[in-house]
Amino acid sequence: MMAPLTINPDVATFINVFTVEPFRQNVLVNRIKFDAETTICKQAGFIRAIVHRSLDGSKVVNLVQWESVEASRAIHHNPDIAASFASYQELGVRMDLRYYETALMTAQPFTIQTHDGLMAQIDVLQVAPDDPQLLLEYARQHSNPAIASADDRSTVWFRSLDGIRVIRFSYSQGSNHNENTQVFATENWIEQVTSHCYQVEFVITKQSLLV
Repeated sequence: MMAPLTINPDVATFINVFTVEPFRQNVLVNRIKFDAETTICKQAGFIRAIVHRSLDGSKVVNLVQWESVEASRAIHHNPDIAASFASYQELGVRMDLRYYETALMTAQPFTIQTHDGLMAQIDVLQVAPDDPQLLLEYARQHSNPAIASADDRSTVWFRSLDGIRVIRFSYSQGSNHNENTQVFATENWIEQVTSHCYQVEFVITKQSLLV
């Protein structure tokens, strides 16, 4: 049995939300996987990457954790990695890439024994720079107790360092529990909410690929 993989809330988290034409999603996922396996995972300070594929084909979300923001930024000085990143643009993707901090974790600690059958709902909330903490306090007060107590459910909230994004990752093993995000959309301090259902495509750590 593989050792469990747990998201560490005390490290630098880089999240890239790709918007892609559905017929190109598979190509994008394969490129990200190749780069992660061959170069990214060998860089100093790399901890793990978790790649998610939306079920409608329009999104890919890459969550990468590093020992520090400086370690993450250093990879851009590697010409091979820079060329790989440039190749994503050839697919006509849009990228929303930012650094985040772990702001709130509810329910069970997020642990992956194997990514097979792991589903996620990912909600990207665009907010004004002064409002992320207000949103997170709202989330604490309105967490669904039934969902929070579920053995197969883990939720992690990330806040972008630039203050204009909050992302919620809600994971479940073997099933997909849709959480209603309409309550957030009614708040005038939230500018936009985008929600999709995903499957976890692969997980790469410094030591190995979890399959």
